[in-house]
Order: sequence, then structure tokens, then C-alpha cells
Amino acid sequence: MSSATPCPEREAVEVYLVTISSSLKSCPQHLQSRASYLSSDLSNPEMTSPEPTSLLLQPFHNFHAATNAVVKFLQGHLGFDLCMVTRVKDGKWIVLNVEDQRYGMKAGTVFPWKDTLCYSMVTEQGCNITPEVDAVPAYANAPLAQQFNIGAYISMPLFHGDGTLFGTLCAFHPEAKPASMKAQQPLLQLMVQLLVSLLDSDLKLLRQKRQVERSQAETWQDELTGLYNKQAWLHFLAIEDSRCHRYGRDAGVVSLELDEKAAPVGSNPEWFKAVAHLLRAVLREEDIMARISENEIAIIAVETAPERLERLVERIKTELRTTALSITYGSAVRDPSASLEEAWHHAQTNLRQWKKRPLSKSA
Repeated sequence: MSSATPCPEREAVEVYLVTISSSLKSCPQHLQSRASYLSSDLSNPEMTSPEPTSLLLQPFHNFHAATNAVVKFLQGHLGFDLCMVTRVKDGKWIVLNVEDQRYGMKAGTVFPWKDTLCYSMVTEQGCNITPEVDAVPAYANAPLAQQFNIGAYISMPLFHGDGTLFGTLCAFHPEAKPASMKAQQPLLQLMVQLLVSLLDSDLKLLRQKRQVERSQAETWQDELTGLYNKQAWLHFLAIEDSRCHRYGRDAGVVSLELDEKAAPVGSNPEWFKAVAHLLRAVLREEDIMARISENEIAIIAVETAPERLERLVERIKTELRTTALSITYGSAVRDPSASLEEAWHHAQTNLRQWKKRPLSKSA
């Protein structure tokens, strides 16, 4: 019986599987099973039975799922105590996905962008892999490095296809690492390219997804105004909050309420029709408006930073001054560490606090 012909490619893959076997302990169970199956298959050239369906790798359905898997894998593979994907927006560095064994980082944690090591890496084109942070003054002197014990550091910028910065893939470790860590650069570059490709694809599909969601929610309408009802409101709050969390985006909420005591005779509930008509001219297609109670309309201002929300409220005030209605308002922006529903509750609290300042009478 002749021996099997040597296969250099098979031997190379076997070496690679042995190299990453320890890293896979931190990966999802189906990935560990997949690697074990491949390893046994490669060690037995005569094994030709098909791989069980349950062990097939599943695709990542969005950028968030992919980043979760990447940070888990890299934390174990690189041996760093912390690995995360961040978002850079409006001078803020926002943690989106994180695997942390030491530093206390959580999704939604925010730092000033200029205080971070990643800021120096991007603006000064610093090293992506720094085995010894103390040897690089720009990193060692960063305010974040003074706050946390960072001996070794990795950071790869995430650029959109148009060249704008989305955020970073980075890792911290309290002790310095050997210089051989720099050999991981090709792997990190490949992962970043794949993540950004998925990110840009996700963002391009957002408008289409929103159109489908609005179409599916057409049955959740308020009969009087044709606006969404409270059931739809809660549904869209959850959906848009998930997107804020996934992509590090802003959103705001505006609440409007008729003051029944000051309302002209016969204006309630007909006032909703007039207000809804005026607001439609102010809002964008992607914004969401719903009648959530007898006297209240609420708005989700999608992908809206604090400054833009203030301008939106001013435009609403200007439009509603043309009516004889007495209306109060409240607004709030979603905090990265909180939820959009909490922003809605803050807006309602602000509305109650400002009831003595009706829109139609304010300067």
C-alpha cells in the first residue's frame, strides 16, 4: 500500500491551526468546533465524509456582529487584556464593542477624542503596533495613557470608502509586548478592510431598510392624523436605538403637548391635524413622528447631533407660532451610554418643566 503524497499546503494549514488553537478558546463555540473538525480532517488524508451542517460557519449579518467576533478573537489571539472597536464623532471617542479583562471599559463609554492614543496615531500617523508605549512619547503622554496603565498598544484606523474616519480597532495591555508582535500587522489590516467593507455596505442599505420598516408599520396609524400610533413609536424607538448603539450615531427626541386649558374652543383634537401638517414640512423623510397620547406628539430626529436638534426645535417653534395654539415642548439627545427610550423620557420631563413657556408665546 503506497503512502500518501506529501502536501505542503496541508502542512502549512496544520501549522496555522496549531498556532491559533489557543486563541479560539475565546471564540464562539461553533468556531471552535469548526477548527477542531478542520484539524482532524487535515491530519487524516483519507477522511472524505462531508462536514456536518451544524459546524458550517454562519455569515455575519451586520457590522456589529462582525466587530463582536473580531474583538473576541483578537483579544485571545494577541493576548491583550482589552480589545475594542470605537467610533470617532464630534470630538468624542465612543466605545462600540469591547472585550475587557482589566480596564472597566463598556460599550457606550465616551472619552474626548484628543485625549486618546488613537488621536495621536491618526493625526500624527503613528505606529499601528506599539509593543512598548513608553518608547513612544506621543502615546505615553496622551491623557488616556496617564489615566490607564497601558504598556502595549495596537490601533488600526477604520476609514470609510470616501476616506473619512469612522473610528478605530484598538487594544491595550498593561505590560509591554515583544517586538515580534509587529508581525500581526497583515492580519490586522485584513480584518480592518473586511470590517469597513461591511460597515459601508450596511450604511448604504440603511435608507432602503427604513423604507421597508415604514411600509410594514403602516397599520400602526393614528386614525385622526394619519401619524404613527404609540405602538409604532415604541417599535421605532427600539430599532433606531439599536442603530445608534451599532454605529455610534446620534439621535434626538422632541415631545410636543397641547395645553388644554389654554386651547381655543374646538381645537382639540383637530389641532393634531394642523400641527402634523406643519411638522411634516420641517422634518426630513427619515425622521419619525407619532401621536403617543391624547394631547402629545413625539418625534425621533434620526442621526441628529445636539446642535442640530436645537436648530430643529427652533424651526418647530417658528412654524407653530403661526397657529393660535398654546404648545409646550421638551427635547433630549440620546446619550451614548444610555438608550433612545431614556432620551424620550428626558424629553417628557423637560416638557413638564417648561409648561409655563408655550411655544406660540416664546420669543
